[in-house]
Amino acid sequence: MLQKFDERNRDLIVNINGELICRDKAGISPFDSAVQGGDAVWEGLRLYNGRIFKLDEHLDRLERSARALSFVEIPPREKIIKEIKRTLAANKMRDGVHIRLTLTRGVKITSGMDPRLNQSGPTLIVLAEHKTPVYAKTEDRSEQRGRGRRAYARHSRFCRRNECHAHLHCAQLR
Repeated sequence: MLQKFDERNRDLIVNINGELICRDKAGISPFDSAVQGGDAVWEGLRLYNGRIFKLDEHLDRLERSARALSFVEIPPREKIIKEIKRTLAANKMRDGVHIRLTLTRGVKITSGMDPRLNQSGPTLIVLAEHKTPVYAKTEDRSEQRGRGRRAYARHSRFCRRNECHAHLHCAQLR
C-alpha cells in the first residue's frame, strides 16, 4: 500500500546525532557510510498512546544488526532512547507515529568501502512521522509479507536477513 503524505509532517523536526533540525534543512555528509555504500542498520518503531511498542526488542535487534555488520561503536541504549524522546517531544507526538531509527557506521575520512575509513563514530538518525500502519488490522500480515518477499530478487543471502535490518553493499561480504 502506497502511503499518503500527512500534512502534520510538513514541518517535522528530525534528529541527526542529537541535533534537532527542520526536515527541509536536514542532511548527512556525502562521506557518511549510508551514502557511500548503504552501510547502515535500521528499525521501524510505532508509538501508541505515548508508548513505543516493543522498544526493548527493537533496540536489541538494532544492536544485533550492527554487531552482525561489525560496527566498532554502537551508541548506548540510554542515549538512543533519550534521542527518540527528544525527537518526539520536539514534534509534540504521542500517538499514531512511525519512527525510523537508523544507525550508520558514520562519516568516513575519505570515500571508499573499507570500514577502517570510519573513524568518527556512528551516525544516529531519528525520523518520527505521523503515519498510520501499512497493514489493516484485519489483514493477515504473514500473507502480505510473503508476497512482498517474493517480489524482490536477492543477489546474496547476506544482503537482507529478516532478523537483521541492515543495508550493506553486498560485495563487501563476498
